[in-house]
Amino acid sequence: MRSNGPPGNNSQARKTATISVPSVIALFAFSLWPLGAQPPAWKVDQQKEDPNSFVRDILGHEVEAQLQDKALWSYRELKVEAGKQKLLVVYQTKDGEIDRLIAVNGQPLGQAEAQEEDHRIAKLVSHPRQMRLEQKKKTEDGEHARNLLKMFPDAFQFEYDGEQGDLVKLKFTPNPRFHAEGHPAQVFHHMEGTLLLNPSQKRLVAIDGKLISEVKFGGGLLGHLDRGGIFSVKQEEVSQGYWEVTRMHVEMKGKALFFKTIGAHDEESYSDFKRVPDNASLQQGAEAVRKNASGK
Repeated sequence: MRSNGPPGNNSQARKTATISVPSVIALFAFSLWPLGAQPPAWKVDQQKEDPNSFVRDILGHEVEAQLQDKALWSYRELKVEAGKQKLLVVYQTKDGEIDRLIAVNGQPLGQAEAQEEDHRIAKLVSHPRQMRLEQKKKTEDGEHARNLLKMFPDAFQFEYDGEQGDLVKLKFTPNPRFHAEGHPAQVFHHMEGTLLLNPSQKRLVAIDGKLISEVKFGGGLLGHLDRGGIFSVKQEEVSQGYWEVTRMHVEMKGKALFFKTIGAHDEESYSDFKRVPDNASLQQGAEAVRKNASGK
């Protein structure tokens, strides 16, 4: 997510929800306008507007902005994986992303581990076809996520829930008249939560959602997601006119294909965004992450 245009195809994978864990965004902070104070005129106008129309307008702009934004970035990614906290540096290129692990549980990699990363990245760069296939999949994931976002105004009913600075907060609950097609959309019937929107830039700042009932796929034969699962995503303006996802959190449990247990725990944050050339190559990306890891 970002602004004059948002997340481009090259970076969209990071922002994309998967079929079993739909990606939504969230922020729990909320502050009431001081008693007796007069809010800015635009907020008074927004509160008079039908909340469903308000959401439809902003999310429509959000989707269009994401389609237009082709910017490439380097950034740092901090994530929890298999019980370990991993810090990576990532460099986006026209042919895909190059990432490099630089620390585990706060400790820099040793020499042997750093050499393993060198070999892994060299192998990726030497097989550009595989990188292009991965990038194609990420692009498709991005399109899938935007399609779900397009459904959002129809899938839910909205209610104003206050303001947070210049942002507007709304509650959302399932729209009983919405007819879902496909597993991801089916989840919408079981979800409620909050949206945080930026009216001045018409951008989605955060979504926080939770499953209020069990989700059964194929009547339960194809699997299910347990009630109580949560997911949240936050995006920020990382440079003037450009928005990026800066935090994602997912907690899901369930079963798929009769037996396989789903135990999804995903905690990721992204920071230190820097714009990189639009024609950046995989080789340039590999060299950039190597220098970043060595502190040069």
